[in-house]
This record gives sequence, C-alpha cells and structure tokens, in this order.
Amino acid sequence: MIMKWEYKVFTIDHFLSSDSNLTVEENLNQYGEDGWELVGVLKEAYTTLGNPSKLDSDLIVFKKEVVS
Repeated sequence: MIMKWEYKVFTIDHFLSSDSNLTVEENLNQYGEDGWELVGVLKEAYTTLGNPSKLDSDLIVFKKEVVS
C-alpha cells in the first residue's frame, strides 16, 4: 500500500500569530488533534556561492496522511 501525504507550510511568524490566545505548545497540540504532525522547520538559508535562497522566510512544515 502506498501512503499519500498532505502538507501544510506556514511562515513561522504566521504560525506564531495565528491564535494569540494559545501558547506555542497549545497551538502545536491543536494541529496534532486535527491529525497534523510537525515534520520540520526550514530555515531561510544564506546566499552561498552566488546562489540565492529559495526561501523568503523561516517555515514550519506539517503533514498528515491522506485517507482515501
């Protein structure tokens, strides 16, 4: 069986300000209750060897399995 995933990506600023009444832990738990798993944080990279960064800001990434 092939697993399929759905992803949500937020800027860290957007994620932290999405519900100002919740702590970071409460906000993460709320996504977890909805089936989302935090899989990583993508840091905006510094330009190296003349190549520009592909990220405009730091991002937070969640995934959950797509159930068909």
